[in-house]
Amino acid sequence: MKQSLLSIICAAGVLLTSPCVMAALHPQLDNTQAHQVINSVKTTLAQQHSAGCVAVVNADGKLLAFDRFDGSPAGCVDAAIGKAQTSALYHAPSLKFMQRLQGGETTVLAIPHAVPLGGGYPLTLSGEVVGAVGVSTPKQDIDNQASETAASVLK
Repeated sequence: MKQSLLSIICAAGVLLTSPCVMAALHPQLDNTQAHQVINSVKTTLAQQHSAGCVAVVNADGKLLAFDRFDGSPAGCVDAAIGKAQTSALYHAPSLKFMQRLQGGETTVLAIPHAVPLGGGYPLTLSGEVVGAVGVSTPKQDIDNQASETAASVLK
């Protein structure tokens, strides 16, 4: 009897700590929300008469949604994804890494998956980082503005 009870308790412990159960306890970014973020970036870029790329990643930095607007350079694809991954993984705007590098902290270049360029911004739900948005255009100011504005649509 004691052995079977112990087995049940152990099995319950494994189930309750599994990634699926843990994910259910935390807010998750879904595809509809990711596209709301992308639409916000589209609006900002249209207002700025700019082209570019936008990536939305989940909390693990995995691509959830992406769009490359007409007239955008090929380089914006990887830049947008990298900025989003940086913000998701480190729970900070990618601009912070750029500022650290500009301040002479060259060790920033050795941080895994950290792209020291502005334009990545964490996405939060219920106060928790659930992913990030990355924007890449020809102008850094637009990247920062568009990503921060887009992140606010989920609040």
